[in-house]
Amino acid sequence: MTSFSSASRRGSALAITLIALTVLLMLVVGAITFTGRNQSAAVSKMRGDRVEACAETARRHLLSRLKVFGAGAIPVTSINLEQVLMDDEVVADRSTMRTAHVGDTASAPTAAVLASSSFSSGKDQVSDAANTLREGTTGGSYYRVVVMCGEPGGRQAETEFVFRFGI
Repeated sequence: MTSFSSASRRGSALAITLIALTVLLMLVVGAITFTGRNQSAAVSKMRGDRVEACAETARRHLLSRLKVFGAGAIPVTSINLEQVLMDDEVVADRSTMRTAHVGDTASAPTAAVLASSSFSSGKDQVSDAANTLREGTTGGSYYRVVVMCGEPGGRQAETEFVFRFGI
């Protein structure tokens, strides 16, 4: 009987080992799946952040170009911005910033003049020295502009903002 008891101990040790290895294998597969999902989420967030930063860049670029666009030759409402950014080594993967709404494939003027009466008393309190000839000048018109940035993969972001420009 001692030989029978020794054989049953070896059989149960093998079964316990197989069960433990199966549990460990399931934990490893679960960890790999979780890591893959985390990586996909991180890549998606990174692409979203990139296109949002591109839209903010488009807004800042348009504001920096106002002196060129609004020098009297071109009215602010007809500003048409379309520029490919050097944000990728591969030319086909570069982002494009333009004056357009999300979904538009071509750039179009998206600036509109806003009535200064829609800003209440705050219109006299805010003065951007970069857009005036001298400090303290409270003239100019208010404009609403939409700029959009898109990637070749189809992801797009839009920024709509209001600014005051002129003397």
